[in-house]
Amino acid sequence: MIQRLLYKRLIEGVAKFKAQPELFDKLFGDLFELDPPEIAAIKMAFAAKPPHVIHGYARSESEFPLYSIILSGERETDHYLSDDAGMVMDTDDDDFGADRLSALWESTFQILCYTEHPDLTVYYYEIAKSILIVSDFFTYGILDFDMSGMDLNPDPRYIPEHLFVRQLTFRAKYEFERIDEGSKFGKAFKVAGIHVDKSGSASDVGPVKTRVTPIGILDEDG
Repeated sequence: MIQRLLYKRLIEGVAKFKAQPELFDKLFGDLFELDPPEIAAIKMAFAAKPPHVIHGYARSESEFPLYSIILSGERETDHYLSDDAGMVMDTDDDDFGADRLSALWESTFQILCYTEHPDLTVYYYEIAKSILIVSDFFTYGILDFDMSGMDLNPDPRYIPEHLFVRQLTFRAKYEFERIDEGSKFGKAFKVAGIHVDKSGSASDVGPVKTRVTPIGILDEDG
């Protein structure tokens, strides 16, 4: 699940920033050109209270600062005809011969960056961006992703009092696949008997094992 992947990458990223303070210099110094005293203050604040990571909206008992991961919506974007994406053709797979049902989906997640100070909210938002933009999402079947962001208006339904929040939006496109195990039982896996098609070739039967070794083909006179 993408939500779990986001959680794991944020946890790992926070730990990496804690272990390698020079990452603050690269992000806020080299990229944003902040003054050294301000970068030193960011390092101190992060070391004292690094952000926690949770699934779902912040709750009254939550500890801040906080990264909160929320699914804001998802939908199918591209379809195979009848959702049919072919068959499992790997003979070493237990589902060999079963139908693959698939479609392309797009999921949109919000990472809400909560802190008790407006400047810290901006800093931690940029840290979250830098963590996710270098993550290896493509190795987990994500075909494409992009990010965007915005400030949120104060709303007591989602934002506890005296907190500041900025929203990082993460959109990912991926293939959602299911193997129809029941479909494999009605399929032929081998051909019994003897059949030699004079005009055919081995490529006609594909991966089906005929278990026939032709010796020769009789001509019209026998």
